Amino acid sequence: MRAVALRAFFAAVAATFLLAGASAQPDGQARPPELTDLQFGRLLVQAGRLRDARAFLEQARPDGEDEAIERLFMLGRIEMQLGLPREAARRFEAILARRPDLPRVRLELASAYFMAKRDDKARYHFKTALAEQLPASVETEIRRFLDRIDNRRRWSSSFALALAPESNPAHRTERTTVHIGGVPWDLGPDGGAKSGTGVLTSGGISFSPAIGGGLSAALAATGSAKLYRHREWNDVSVAGDIGLAWPADRYAISGGLRAVRRWLGQDGFSRSIGPWMRGSMRLSERTRAGVASDVARVVHDEHPDRDGWRWSARPGVFHALSSRSSMEVELDLEAVSSRAQRLGSRMAGLSMTITHAFGGGISISPAIGVWLRRYRGRDPIFGETRTDTTVRTSVTVLHRSLQFKGFAPYVGYSFEIARSNIAIHSYRNHAVLVGVSRTF
Repeated sequence: MRAVALRAFFAAVAATFLLAGASAQPDGQARPPELTDLQFGRLLVQAGRLRDARAFLEQARPDGEDEAIERLFMLGRIEMQLGLPREAARRFEAILARRPDLPRVRLELASAYFMAKRDDKARYHFKTALAEQLPASVETEIRRFLDRIDNRRRWSSSFALALAPESNPAHRTERTTVHIGGVPWDLGPDGGAKSGTGVLTSGGISFSPAIGGGLSAALAATGSAKLYRHREWNDVSVAGDIGLAWPADRYAISGGLRAVRRWLGQDGFSRSIGPWMRGSMRLSERTRAGVASDVARVVHDEHPDRDGWRWSARPGVFHALSSRSSMEVELDLEAVSSRAQRLGSRMAGLSMTITHAFGGGISISPAIGVWLRRYRGRDPIFGETRTDTTVRTSVTVLHRSLQFKGFAPYVGYSFEIARSNIAIHSYRNHAVLVGVSRTF
């Protein structure tokens, strides 16, 4: 009854406007046809009755997909004018879940998140919109928004949670016996793969106060944990960063010092400290290149023969194929030194991830990577210099339209296989991930 009364009221309002316009028409002109719900809504907006228009469109029943999208867009624009950016963002998100190829809607969504001070989301959608062919004036305005985000950004935080059933989380060899000097040895309880389910958590907080001259401080604390019923499989680490950041229009540079503490099983495993550097450059509106590099002195709690330096570098390129699709390629390099030469190693890897957003809020991200690691000295037991090749494939499906307070559910599957010339280090592992994420 309320919806009927509301519609009758708005119909009377709209009729008033129509009659006022009809009085200026020549005699004998045909009366306008009956208005649709969306036309009623437009009339109320033109009359400046934004709250009435919002209330009417809330109960309106659109005819078909196009009208449904237009209704959501009108509601979002009205709520932006009423100073309700969070409500507007939900409208625009609902449209993009159905039609992720609408750049104007994406720009409205980015603006809504900017007004709501959800800077990470605003930045993501502004940058995604740049993948489209936009007028120069629009691109300039997007750059201004991104600069304002950089200038006002101070605090940020993140959290993720997932459940991960795995076939071989400890990366045990599938063999139960190995040959040493031609003699078979029974591996006992250490042989054979064992399944388990891990709980994965990660989170962090960062603070970036402005210093002046375009510089800002970079302070962060992060942590991650992978926990199992078999506590000896647990892997927990915490890290703290301090440094400086220098963002600019086409590039950004940051660097500082990082300290990391890691636990394996129930015991402390290692401590490390050393400098880090990050850099990125915009090659075009669709392409960005970046590099991350770390150097650390690593000290181990119970294995001093592992103590040494670790250097890593991860250059990569991100290319937006369109507003729906993107591709990222990353090179992974690492060099490890240790007191015991056989424990030092060098590693090189290459990985690629493609992401595509479908209608209905579904996005899928298949990935593949290959890594080759060669150790520096002969293994004293097997008499060979160890060489490992690891291949990992995965696919993740994210349902963005089901998000709650910025989190969206996802499911993923990965398969990892390692082959080593020392058989005890070969393994296979299947894993399923079910969790929530704010990365989209």
